[in-house]
Amino acid sequence: MWTKKATAIVSLAVILTVMGLATRNLLVMMLALTAIVFTIVSLFANTTTRLTADREMSQEKIFEDGSLKVELRILNQGGKTGFLEVRDKLPRTIQLKEGTNYTYLNLNPKGATRLKYTVKCPLKGVYKIGPITLRTHDPFNMFYKEKTVAFESDLTVFPQVRDVKELYIKSKQPKMYPGEMKVKMPGPGSEFFAIRDYMPGDPFRDINWKAYASTGKLLVNEHERISVSDITLVFDSRTSSSYGMDSDNANLYGARAAATLANFFLKRRDAVQLVIYSDKVLTIKKGTGQKQLFEILTALAGAEGRGDIPLSGIVEVAIPYMPRHSPVIVISNLEEDDSVRKAVSMMRMLEFDVTIISPNSIEFEIMARQKKGDKIDPVVYDILRLDRDILIQELRGFGVRVIDWKPATPLTQILLEARNY
Repeated sequence: MWTKKATAIVSLAVILTVMGLATRNLLVMMLALTAIVFTIVSLFANTTTRLTADREMSQEKIFEDGSLKVELRILNQGGKTGFLEVRDKLPRTIQLKEGTNYTYLNLNPKGATRLKYTVKCPLKGVYKIGPITLRTHDPFNMFYKEKTVAFESDLTVFPQVRDVKELYIKSKQPKMYPGEMKVKMPGPGSEFFAIRDYMPGDPFRDINWKAYASTGKLLVNEHERISVSDITLVFDSRTSSSYGMDSDNANLYGARAAATLANFFLKRRDAVQLVIYSDKVLTIKKGTGQKQLFEILTALAGAEGRGDIPLSGIVEVAIPYMPRHSPVIVISNLEEDDSVRKAVSMMRMLEFDVTIISPNSIEFEIMARQKKGDKIDPVVYDILRLDRDILIQELRGFGVRVIDWKPATPLTQILLEARNY
């Protein structure tokens, strides 16, 4: 392919040729001929090479703000390359931390080289690194030949998981707290709760012999009951969740909240189910352990803002299959969905204990406009805030905990605020 330099020289040769013919000036004609010969020599000097390239990454799955090392290997299986330009394409949101993914070099026949660099991944998502572009230039930089190696590497960036030691999101049923928790009731367990009189049928091993020796009565030890819950996380990944900036929007914040909650509940040996709704519905069936956490994090990483499925549709399809009285945590900005009131009403009728964590998209949009320097009409946003406040109060009227999450408030503080409702 032609470079700008070659185009300029050929254009100059044509102009000189016309001028030489018009003026019958032999010197001008010789200059034009020299330019044309120089161009032809450069064209044939750009030799054909056989280049191959591949890539190796230190990790394929990392958490937000994590770093990984990339090694690019280029092999010349042909002749001289001249100047070789190498570029490894990176997604827009991935930052180059060390080294470079773009360089010039001269690769000898049958030679090989390695290009190493480190990238940082600040935002969750499913990315592809590549393809690799190899471009050879002639010695005069007049022409180049470009080859694209369609070698792409998949990279999954999980949302951040915050360290939460305790949550106050609790059911109003006898299972006081989600998870394997002591519920201040007698029942199967390992820790001492109280002593009571012996009753026929009590296990012999539960008899408190020390108490019998001092009182002369058969007494048995009661243990503190342990409770395990089924938790349903409903994550809103519709188009409206992506309003704002890439680094600050309801989709990103909501994914971090869902990941943190899933990690906390699974550590407490809960069975956690995840439902993501956007332009389609993705359900991760309830399960426990690290494998379940991995599946949930992978689903959240790939949840992009698109579609407009209403929340009521999710309630009608997914929620009825969950046990009654179990906690349901909805993570949604509550924007552009007229079915929210109906959906919450249906969940309460089905006797679910509902908590809504709502990232405030209005504040995200204001932040984005301020960063761009756009003018903000305070009256418009005051009206939007008023509508949102009214909706939140109506939802609380159904007996639902609704947490209005503003961007400036840390996630851990938001989860602690649930105890106030």
